[in-house]
Amino acid sequence: MDELERTALNEILRTVTYIAEKVDELDSKISLNDSQVPEQ
Repeated sequence: MDELERTALNEILRTVTYIAEKVDELDSKISLNDSQVPEQ
C-alpha cells in the first residue's frame, strides 16, 4: 500500500469515527428527551 492510499484510508477512518461520535451524541440527547416525556 502506498503513502497516498494510507493517507486516504486514515482520512476516511477519521471521518467515520467523527460521524459515529456525533450520531452517538445525538442519540444520547434524543434518549434524554424521551425519558423526560411524561407517560401517556
